[in-house]
Amino acid sequence: MTVLDFITLTRRGWKVLVIAVLAGLLIGAAYGFLAPKVYVASATGFISASGSSVVAGSDEAVARAGAYVPLINSGPVHKAIAEETGLEQSALAGGLSARVVPGSTLIEVTASSSSPEAALNLANGALHGLVAVIDDIEAQAQNPDGTNISIVPLDNAVAPSEPSSPNLKLALALGALGGLVAGYAFLLLRRALDVRVRMHTDINALIGSGVLGRVPKLGRGGSAEGTSKNDAIAAEAFRQIRTGLRFSSVDGEVRVIMVTSANQSEGKSMVAASLARVMAEAGQRTIIIDGDLRRPKVARNFELDGSVGLSEVLSGQVPIQSAIQPTKDANLFVIASGGVPPNPSEMLGSTAMQRLLTELRRDFFVIVDAPPVLPVTDASVVGAIVDGVAFVVAVGKTRTAEAAGARQQLDQVQARILGVILNMVPLSGPESGYGYGYGYYRRNDSYYVQAAKTNKAKKAKKESAPHGRAGSPQPGPAPVTPVERQSPQAGERRSPQTRSTRRGVRE
Repeated sequence: MTVLDFITLTRRGWKVLVIAVLAGLLIGAAYGFLAPKVYVASATGFISASGSSVVAGSDEAVARAGAYVPLINSGPVHKAIAEETGLEQSALAGGLSARVVPGSTLIEVTASSSSPEAALNLANGALHGLVAVIDDIEAQAQNPDGTNISIVPLDNAVAPSEPSSPNLKLALALGALGGLVAGYAFLLLRRALDVRVRMHTDINALIGSGVLGRVPKLGRGGSAEGTSKNDAIAAEAFRQIRTGLRFSSVDGEVRVIMVTSANQSEGKSMVAASLARVMAEAGQRTIIIDGDLRRPKVARNFELDGSVGLSEVLSGQVPIQSAIQPTKDANLFVIASGGVPPNPSEMLGSTAMQRLLTELRRDFFVIVDAPPVLPVTDASVVGAIVDGVAFVVAVGKTRTAEAAGARQQLDQVQARILGVILNMVPLSGPESGYGYGYGYYRRNDSYYVQAAKTNKAKKAKKESAPHGRAGSPQPGPAPVTPVERQSPQAGERRSPQTRSTRRGVRE
C-alpha cells in the first residue's frame, strides 16, 4: 500500500476512525473513573556496615544488603508492621516491594494501598520491620570477621496526595490510540475482504478495457441527487461517453453497440436510454432496441406501447417500419421488445437479427439494450454480432468476480468491449475525490452553476408561455423511414428538444 492509498483509505473511512477513537476515549474514561484507586508511598534507609573487613557504602556492603530485599514480604516483616501500627495483619491490605537504589547505598521500600493512610503506614512499618529482621539475622549469624550490615531509617514515607493509578490522562491517550489502531485494522480488513468494484479498482485489469465515462448516482426522480447542478453533471457525463464511443475505434465506424452489465439492477437500461438521448441531441438519428426479451424495460422508460416490437419483427409477423416508434425526443426512435418468445436466445442469435441490425445501421446509430451477461446467454449471442459492447459496472454493487466472469463470457464469443461505463458513482464523499470520482467537477462549479441557472430560466419561461412552450410551435415527430436515408435538410428542420436526458439509472 502506497502513501496515497493510505490517505485514500483514511478519507474513505474517516467516520469509522472517528467512531473508533471516541469508543477508545469512552473506554479509557470508564477505566479512569471506575478502576480502583491505588496510592503509593516510599520510605528509604541507609545501608551501613560495622567491622574492619567491610566498608560502609562499598559494593560488598550493598551486595549483602541486597540479599535481604526479598524479605520485605516475609511473615516476620508483616508481623513487625502489625506491631508498629497496632493493626491486625489481615487489615494490612496492600503491596510491598523493596530495592537497592542503583548507584547508591540506599534501600527503598515502596507500599501501595487503596488509601493514602494505609500506604503511609505500610511503607514506614515495612522499613522499620525490615531493619529489625536484618538486625536479628545479623546478630544470629555471628560472622567470624566481626562485620555486620544494618539499615538505618533515613526518610520516612509521606502520605500521597493523588493516586498513582489509574492515570486518567494516560488512560484517555491509550484509549484513543487503541481505538485509532482498531479503526485502521477494521478498514484494512474490510478493504482486503471487499469484493465489490470501488473507485480504486483497476478497471483495465478487471475488464480488459478503459473507462468510457462515469455516471453519477441519480435519484429515483431522474435527477442527480435532486439538484439542477447535479443534473447538469449527469448530462455532461453521458456526453463524455458519447465522445468516447465515437473515438473508440480507429479501424472502422461504430454504428451498432450493445449495452449490458454483469447482473440485473446495475442500471444498464437507464444508461442505454440516456445514452440514446444524448446521441439524438447531437443530431445523430438514433434507435434503441429492447433486446431484453425476458424483462423488457425500454418501452416503459420511454412511455411507449411495448406490445409490438422485436419479437414480431424477427418472427416475420410485422415489417420493420411497423415496429419502429418515434419518441418525444427529436432523432430518437425505439423498437420495443414485443411479446415474450419461448426461445429468446435463439431469436436474438438468428439470421433475422443480423439482417435487422445491418438494415438499421444504414440510417441509425443503433443501441441494443441487452440482458445481463451472467444470468442468460442472450447478451453473449448479441455481443457476437454488434460492433462493440459498452459494459456497465455499478460502483459499490458489482462484484469483481462477477465482472471478471462476464468479461470471460464475452471473450468466448469474441465480443469487442469498447469500454466500461461506471454507474452509480457518488458525487460527494471520499469516493468522489480520488480515482474515477467527480472532484474535477467540483473544481469547475461555475460551468454547472451557469447551466443550472439556464435550465431554471428556460423552465420559468416555458411555464409563463400561454400554450406551454415559448417561441415556435412544437414540431411533430419525424416520419419513420428506417431504410431510406433522410436528407440533411429534413433533419435540419427538426430542432432537437431540450428534454433532460436523465431518467435515473436503477432498473
